[in-house]
Amino acid sequence: MRQHPPATRYWREIHAAWMADYKRFARIRGFRSFNDWPYHRRSFIECWAEPGFHRFWQVWNPGIAWFAYRLFLLLGGRKRWVWPTFATFVLNGLLHTLVVVPFTRTWSTTIIVTFACFGILTVASRYLARFLRQDTWPVIVNVTVNVLLVIASFDLGFRANRLLMAWAG
Repeated sequence: MRQHPPATRYWREIHAAWMADYKRFARIRGFRSFNDWPYHRRSFIECWAEPGFHRFWQVWNPGIAWFAYRLFLLLGGRKRWVWPTFATFVLNGLLHTLVVVPFTRTWSTTIIVTFACFGILTVASRYLARFLRQDTWPVIVNVTVNVLLVIASFDLGFRANRLLMAWAG
């Protein structure tokens, strides 16, 4: 049997621990298998029917959500969840922007503002969940609300970017 250098064993152990943590995270959110159609159907199609915008984000793209959740915990999200939730969305928007900038070769605040809106709406949704009781609403209503909130956030992001670019330029 071939022996791996200590550094290689260390990174394999780290990877194994991260994967086990990710699988626990995903299973809690209703994912039973990974890298197959039911996994993708749940994370990109069925998520729209989740009762509440905050629940939508708990299911949407669990790969990215897991990193966002780790950031949320790092920011102290278990004790005081409002600011860590908002900060996680804003930082996620910044990371998405940094991925897009090399391809567009231009700076834009659209995604950052959009994700800030997502953060505000997620916090509001979580606060209002017990009053709205969206789990009793028809699926089509939950889908419509979640889709409209995403569209409205992107619209505000594009409008804010146009204003900021006009003001700066």
